[in-house]
Amino acid sequence: MSEPAHGDFREMISPAEADAILAAALPAGRYAPVTLPISKCAGRFLREPIRADRAQPPFDRVAMDGIAFAFEAWEKGLRRFRVEGMQKAGQPAKRLQDRAGCLEAMTGAVLPQGTDCIMPVEEIRIEDGHAVLGERAPEAVRFRFVHRAGGDCAQGETIVPEGVILTAPHLGAAASFGMKDLKVGASPSVAVVATGDELVDVGREPSAYQIRKSNPYAIEAALRRSHIDRVALLHCRDDKARLRQCLEGLKGRCEALILTGGVSMGKTDHVPEVLREMGVRPLFHRILQKPGKPFWFGMGADGTPVFGLPGNPASVLVCLHRYVLPALRRAMGSPASQADASPGPTRPGWAAGSMPAILASGAGPSGRLTQFRPVTCGWDAEGRMRAAWAGNQGSGDFSGWARADGFVELEAGDAPWEAGRLVPLWRW
Repeated sequence: MSEPAHGDFREMISPAEADAILAAALPAGRYAPVTLPISKCAGRFLREPIRADRAQPPFDRVAMDGIAFAFEAWEKGLRRFRVEGMQKAGQPAKRLQDRAGCLEAMTGAVLPQGTDCIMPVEEIRIEDGHAVLGERAPEAVRFRFVHRAGGDCAQGETIVPEGVILTAPHLGAAASFGMKDLKVGASPSVAVVATGDELVDVGREPSAYQIRKSNPYAIEAALRRSHIDRVALLHCRDDKARLRQCLEGLKGRCEALILTGGVSMGKTDHVPEVLREMGVRPLFHRILQKPGKPFWFGMGADGTPVFGLPGNPASVLVCLHRYVLPALRRAMGSPASQADASPGPTRPGWAAGSMPAILASGAGPSGRLTQFRPVTCGWDAEGRMRAAWAGNQGSGDFSGWARADGFVELEAGDAPWEAGRLVPLWRW
């Protein structure tokens, strides 16, 4: 792909075209799954279905503390039952010996053989070894307060499909089916390289012409939230030879590379040139959007994806959440519609990672560039997510965007954006 002239709209691609390129380069499940103990799987992408190894419940299960007796006896007018014993949870099923008798039954126990009715303990009193139904006891009904065998699922039934983000109920189901280990999406190792002579470490006092490194820590936080926890942070000055040396040293040591800064058209923006010299094939450079227009993406000869983010913090946040994280999550095993570790309902035709929100106020036309604008979020009286403008769209640091809950996407066009419009929202 030839490098487009700076500002040449004809050579830029749309966000949707960028999505398609990323999806082709990083297909779903590209990274091989790993097998982890169930205790380590929360929040991971499931890479195998969870199936029932036996019906659930596996037996007729008592669902209320009380007595178990035969409906036939109640139907004949019996309201006083001799207590033959107790059926506890975890015991083999006992058998009712006398059709006029009963067994005390505990919640979770097997329904005793010869019984088909449960009367809650609140409706009975015990007298001289007999259970007596109170005057206000409800009518007996066969299998009321009994969780019937197979009522939840059949043996072999798929309970949780591949691709979901594993939550507490999913893992509880897996445990109940004896799956002590699960195949889940692997966490790719990621190297984050910040470029720039002006950057100093967080703990240092910057000079008047310097700034502290902030982009790498924001990127690392977002990666870890997506359970990408093998992250290395590096810094390289704006020197072509040093950049080449730094990137050569990362070959074979990471499964994805993210750079910040050095991707525009300045004389010290060496990233595209160095990557091309190293055999990284550029797939796009510059998207019709604001902020984040100079976003660069390519694939190394060894198949390593390389994301070149602009150095502007607002651009970093937008490109990271709009493109990089969804692409990596998809490669880890997330279906295209899955958004995040806390997913919202992505609408058809919208990019993965988004959820619908209502604009609290209007905005002017986006023009030729898709606009990403920071917003604060809240629920309206009808339970809909509302997004209100927040911060400075073109902020050169995190101070403005740190006050936002995320950003909305306003696609390119000549029509103004009216309050009440439904738009895609990305939350941090």
